[in-house]
Amino acid sequence: MDDQLVLFDRRFLESYAGNRLLGDARAALIELIANCWDAGARRVDIDWPEHTGPGLIRISDNGHGMTEEDFRRRWMTLAYDRVQDQGLYAEFPPGVDLPRRPAFGRNGQGRFAAFCFGNTYVVHTWRDGQEVTFDVRKGTDAPLSIRKSSSEPRDGSGTEIELTCESMPLSRQKVRAEIGMRFLTDPNFEVYVSGEKIRFDDLPEGYLHTEGIVVDALGTAYVTVIDIHDTDRTSRQHGIAWHVQGRLVGECSWRYFHDQAFIDGRRTAAKRYTFIIRADFLVDSVRSDWSGFKSEDLTFEAANERTSEWIRQYLLDATADKRKETFDDISATHQSTLRKMGPLSRSKWSRFVQAVQAECISISEKDVAQLAGILARLEISHSKYGLLGKLHEMDALQLHELYKLLEDWTVDMAKIVLDELKTRMLLLDELQKKVMDTNTQEVQELQPIFERGLWIFGPEFETIEFTSNRGMTTVIQDIFGSAQKGSRNRPDFVILPDSTVGLYSYPLYDEDGAESGVLISTLN
Repeated sequence: MDDQLVLFDRRFLESYAGNRLLGDARAALIELIANCWDAGARRVDIDWPEHTGPGLIRISDNGHGMTEEDFRRRWMTLAYDRVQDQGLYAEFPPGVDLPRRPAFGRNGQGRFAAFCFGNTYVVHTWRDGQEVTFDVRKGTDAPLSIRKSSSEPRDGSGTEIELTCESMPLSRQKVRAEIGMRFLTDPNFEVYVSGEKIRFDDLPEGYLHTEGIVVDALGTAYVTVIDIHDTDRTSRQHGIAWHVQGRLVGECSWRYFHDQAFIDGRRTAAKRYTFIIRADFLVDSVRSDWSGFKSEDLTFEAANERTSEWIRQYLLDATADKRKETFDDISATHQSTLRKMGPLSRSKWSRFVQAVQAECISISEKDVAQLAGILARLEISHSKYGLLGKLHEMDALQLHELYKLLEDWTVDMAKIVLDELKTRMLLLDELQKKVMDTNTQEVQELQPIFERGLWIFGPEFETIEFTSNRGMTTVIQDIFGSAQKGSRNRPDFVILPDSTVGLYSYPLYDEDGAESGVLISTLN
């Protein structure tokens, strides 16, 4: 009997690629341009009809292109791992010398974006002197149906996708605006729509704001804010980009230069805003390969401090409503704890949490909520904020070690162990003093210490059931609750009439403290 092949329902693509990619023309268009970016293209040409009826869309780039083998592997592999196969950065065509460019793609879903415009599309791709053409359509028994239609010689490298659309879902001006809001961060990546280069002027009014920031006597940095008035799926096309003399320095990212996160990438603002800083006076501060600025360069440090301050304030003003919404949610979550506080304590808690929101914009909303819960519990505790003072005194390494400690131990367990260690150290100190004192009485003073420190004599005495040095009077009073006195002899065993006697085994240890057998003890 032949093996049964895997079957795919007609809804598989919608489930796998997501409705956002297959049902949102704007998201699909951005994904197709991102594919050109990842291919190391410097220029993308888009033919987009102006009318709203049926039309042909072409998206062509001058990136590295693909061989037939490359195309089949990348297009026919579901959940294609781009990072594993091609790395984290775009591959530029031979002879192109540009700073490294982080790739947007990760799992190969971009190839499905074209299906947002129709059920079929054509791919022309060329490199190594050969162009191959494939017809791609939604499959019936498989997600994709690919047919090679031609192969012919062609110089250079690149890829072109042709899409036949029954009706244009976006106007040409809307296309220019959507692309411009996400792909103007790198001057080395140019996009043309119907022969016209996309510029900042293509962004709608209210989506773009530019302000000059004077940096001491060094010069003026011009900060351009792009606000898409929405949120993208990820923050990869957003962040802070530095331009010097028309070139991108380093990468556009919320994590840049000193590897410090300016804002948490999971926040809404990180998926909405882009800041482009044009500072030509920093030309002497740029590294020779344009991968970033020179370390400890005072000119850049001054510019970075001044512009970061401005961007931080801009984000605070722009996200005030969102912060209030988050604060209200946090307050509702910890309402039961807040009720236990007095008005003054609650006011202090509110000011503290709001200050964290304002001053630590890189912290995620989830972490703010967790911190707020800790502060609320501290406020009603006896120690108040003394714990924060202790944490403030620790350096980064000590805080890391504390985190590792709390991963392995609960606070209650650590306290039990530390209390026991403290007790034993005090006992050893007391024992040393008594032994060195010639006036110490053996029975009255030393023996009680030895009883509490039997662990000194070996691990076999490490048990709370072990007792010794009990006189008959003590036994009678403890067991029977009687004031009657007994003899001065110490009993070996005390067994009540209605009791049973059992044998319990404890480990036997050698001189090095290792288990070497079984020690039989009689217990009642």
